[in-house]
Amino acid sequence: MWGWLTDPRMLRCAWHRVSSNKGGRTAGIDGMTVGRIRKKGEQGFLNGLRTELRSGAYRPSPAKRKLIPKAGKPGQFRPLGIPTVKDRVVQSAVKILLEPIFEAQFWHVSYGFRPGRSTHGALEHIRRAAQPHKRGRDSRRHGMPYPWVIEGDIKGCFDNINHHYLMERLRKRVADRQVVGLVGQFLKAGVLAEEQFFRTQAGTPQGGIISPLLANIALSAIEERYQRWVYPDPKGKPSTRQSILAAASGRRLWDRKAGRCVCFPIRYADDFVVLISGSEEDALAEKSALAQYLHEVTGLELSPEKTKVTAMTEGFEFLGFRFVVQWDKRYGYCARVLIPKAKSSDLRRKVKERTGRNCTFGTLGSKLQELNPVLRGWANYFRFCFGASKVFTGLDWYTGDRLWRWQRKLRPHANAGEIAKGRQRSRRRPTVRLWRDGPVEQYMLAWTPVSRFRLAWMGTPHFAMSSGEPDA
Repeated sequence: MWGWLTDPRMLRCAWHRVSSNKGGRTAGIDGMTVGRIRKKGEQGFLNGLRTELRSGAYRPSPAKRKLIPKAGKPGQFRPLGIPTVKDRVVQSAVKILLEPIFEAQFWHVSYGFRPGRSTHGALEHIRRAAQPHKRGRDSRRHGMPYPWVIEGDIKGCFDNINHHYLMERLRKRVADRQVVGLVGQFLKAGVLAEEQFFRTQAGTPQGGIISPLLANIALSAIEERYQRWVYPDPKGKPSTRQSILAAASGRRLWDRKAGRCVCFPIRYADDFVVLISGSEEDALAEKSALAQYLHEVTGLELSPEKTKVTAMTEGFEFLGFRFVVQWDKRYGYCARVLIPKAKSSDLRRKVKERTGRNCTFGTLGSKLQELNPVLRGWANYFRFCFGASKVFTGLDWYTGDRLWRWQRKLRPHANAGEIAKGRQRSRRRPTVRLWRDGPVEQYMLAWTPVSRFRLAWMGTPHFAMSSGEPDA
């Protein structure tokens, strides 16, 4: 593996990934950026880096500590560790090498920081698992397979991962001592904050290219606790992935019929939920057992205040969405992913900030170009939610009203008729009038296609796809 890692083609591929990223403009503690390295010569930089790796002279530099504010949490900051460009290239090469190895090991209930997977896939998996299937005599769904859920919250996950436990899990899959030793050097490189050096005795630095993969390696212990119901061991028998998942589904069904408590985890990075089929007492007991298990296996601790046991009918928030099992008089219990009211309020606040009294300048076209990317991104993120069309329609009305008020402030001497001339027929749908300035028109959230996310839409990683050519 060390020969592959130090191969010129591998380093060139890693350099391409680092240099094409926007973060390449950010320097580490050495002050070097991608642009400065290009001026001096990329090939010379890569040749020197390869020589350092092959001779054993390479040592990772400490990461530069930078605090960024947490979104929606005033006064709270997230510490980022910014490695040097040289360290980023080596980390990218290590990730290219290790990611296919561990992707083959990660289970289907893990979604965070994995190629081809997303938050929508995790939420759809929860919805399908919590959706009742058995119908009563009135053709309605009366029973819930998982009436309780544990909302897991790990206290300072990235800062507290135990290095010893992480390296033990890494050695089980990677036999090359030099590659394992290089990962250990990255973990122990330390951080530099305000010209002071701090050792890193635990955790993976947020901001490193390899940190998400290492976090997934450590946190995969969560789903391994529930192996019987998630991915049972075939015990040496030849089997396919589909047969293993079918066996897990059969065991969950059998244990529920036998009256045993069944637990089913779904994890997105350090955010996870555990669906519980038993009673509230079973859920509370599993919460305590899970906290003890995590501390013993990974050295991490669950936050006692934020880790809660919630009834499915009350609902919970996960990855910025609201999940709840509601009673529908036509179909019975239905598992639904909803848009939280707080998220709609956040979008209204962003629109209001951009159309307030402090922004009375520019033209209607420039204002639409400023608002449209925000509206389009928000709509695409929440378009798989139940009832999204109704929420989108209300936000379209609010955006149009704010644009009207903004133009009244921008043109105080114009009458309503002159301002209303800005509402023209849409080029996309000529029967609809909206705010438009030449080719630029208001983005209508209600025109975004709304549907249920399908797990089959998740793409296959490029390294798991065959080119069709015979192996060398």
